[in-house]
Amino acid sequence: MTKTAYVLEGKLGAPVLLVANSLGANYTMWNPQIEEWKKHFQVLRYNYRGHGGTSSLGDFATSQDLADDVNELLDTLNIQTVYWVGLSLGAMLGLYFAAHYPQKVKALASACFRPYQTPETFAMWESRIATVKANGISGIVDGTADRWLTEGFRKLNPDIDLSLRVMIGANEPDGYMACGHAVKDYDLRPYIGKVTCPVLLIGGQFDGGAPAAEISNLRSVIKNSEYEELPGAHIANLECAPEFTALVAKFMSRH
Repeated sequence: MTKTAYVLEGKLGAPVLLVANSLGANYTMWNPQIEEWKKHFQVLRYNYRGHGGTSSLGDFATSQDLADDVNELLDTLNIQTVYWVGLSLGAMLGLYFAAHYPQKVKALASACFRPYQTPETFAMWESRIATVKANGISGIVDGTADRWLTEGFRKLNPDIDLSLRVMIGANEPDGYMACGHAVKDYDLRPYIGKVTCPVLLIGGQFDGGAPAAEISNLRSVIKNSEYEELPGAHIANLECAPEFTALVAKFMSRH
């Protein structure tokens, strides 16, 4: 059993909007969105293993392990179906979940993620996990945060930049490594055809970690999908907060 930290808030009796974080972030990353989304949904935010009060359960996990954590949480809360919004790992997990539990996901917004790793990015994740194993979380804080926002946005918003660095540094090394393995080994291609719910794909124009073109290309293989691009880097829901909030709300309200 995973002890999963979560918050469920919003309009009582409304559909549930589950929001899933980037690896290294906790559910406070969605603060810019919550007030608007709560008007129409019950919003369920939760934290991955080793993030924000959730227990780590060792230093290795698969996509299925992380999906099991979600199923366990939904069962605990007696929630049968969700609308899913995910960014980075949260986007990858949302697509995995929609493919493997199609009856549970009504619609899905997946932002700023890689559909699979290249040999270069696989090696990068191996190196990142090894760094955390050797030096702890502090060894990857700056390298991670530097990719999350464009340099211009960071300079104009030093408080947001600092809060993200603090957030990354607060994670348990085991939990970060466990989720890092799930990202490193992720490959959407074998089951992408099983994703049948409506999907909103969102790319960040300046996202070096998850190139927008790779996300846009999925339109041709995910049957019921559409694509939008925002002028930000990896954590687009922070850098382009009003646009991201509105895009997701509009898409979900249609479905």
